[in-house]
Amino acid sequence: MPTTADRIQLRHPDRTKKMPRIDQGVYAVVRRTALATLPTKAPGMTWTEFRDTVADKLGRTRGWDRTLNAWWYTTAVKLDLEARGEIERIPRSSPQRLIRT
Repeated sequence: MPTTADRIQLRHPDRTKKMPRIDQGVYAVVRRTALATLPTKAPGMTWTEFRDTVADKLGRTRGWDRTLNAWWYTTAVKLDLEARGEIERIPRSSPQRLIRT
């Protein structure tokens, strides 16, 4: 069983919200896949394109446990990456669009 030392505390762009702790290995796989998926320039990707593409890639990624919910982990890590400044929402875009910073 993983210890708390094997887990990472996720962040949220809204600092008043508490996020869960997840396994560091899972975080690393999702983070790497998410950053490799997003373009660095506008128009970026819509949130649903991003979520679906990352989930599809995770299903084919070495080290990904297919029993995990890829959409949930993509959402959680996306919020963490926003809070850390590694990705950002394109202002005034509807639907929400994302780019890697």
